[in-house]
Amino acid sequence: MTDWLTSKRNRRGRPSLTAEQQALADELQMRAHALRIASDGELSVAEAVHLAAVQLGLEAPHSEPEEALD
Repeated sequence: MTDWLTSKRNRRGRPSLTAEQQALADELQMRAHALRIASDGELSVAEAVHLAAVQLGLEAPHSEPEEALD
């Protein structure tokens, strides 16, 4: 993986994260990246982040509207 995945640098204008928040953000980013790679591009970035958040217990899963399932 590249350095940007685990970079601890703060972006200008953004508040610093606590060590716990940064660790969680890094884990979320790495999981989302791995999910996206494993899906061969079938998952969008947003879908991969959502799925990673669900896996970490940070977000509840949501179902697709019934029209989308047809």
